[in-house]
Amino acid sequence: MKKTILSLALLVGTAAVANAQSTRFGVKAGVNYTTFSGDNVDNAKYKFGAVGGLAANFGFSESLSLQTELLYSQKGTEIKGSDYNFKLNYIELPIMFRYTLGDGNGPFLQAGPQIGYLAKAKLSDGNGKNIDLDNDAYQNIALGYVAAIGYQLPAGLSIEGRFNGDINSVGKDGDANDQQRNRVFSLQLGYMFGGK
Repeated sequence: MKKTILSLALLVGTAAVANAQSTRFGVKAGVNYTTFSGDNVDNAKYKFGAVGGLAANFGFSESLSLQTELLYSQKGTEIKGSDYNFKLNYIELPIMFRYTLGDGNGPFLQAGPQIGYLAKAKLSDGNGKNIDLDNDAYQNIALGYVAAIGYQLPAGLSIEGRFNGDINSVGKDGDANDQQRNRVFSLQLGYMFGGK
């Protein structure tokens, strides 16, 4: 099932890029506000993390485009009543269709699928001491979705609020966190080179 979803997303993305009329590249940076959702998450609370990377926008018209990004994203959660801090760092590839309400600038909406690769998983206590985790207990691949609303300035600068969630669990079946999924709110700044 995961391979089918990934294959469809890549096929749609490849076909869309082939039909693009204009292409712009840029950079992204921002902050994540992240926790776990799912079963047995009563003690999970939100924590902050960083997100940043590269972006490419393939325009089909003044209003419609495909935005792909390659991001390094810090996720995880803190545990209420303790100082334990789950740190899950991902390399992510969102593929989003973007609709701009103006002529390529102004307010925009975007949404699409996302695939992530777990680069590092660790747990720290209140003293900042790292606790060894069995990384084999965590899913290497995270499949999810992204939705965002933002504003694009003619000079290339943009700001957006974004939500992304995973459809598969953080942990493997029968292992730690096998019923929890990442849930992330982000505030991101971007700059696309070649602004009007």
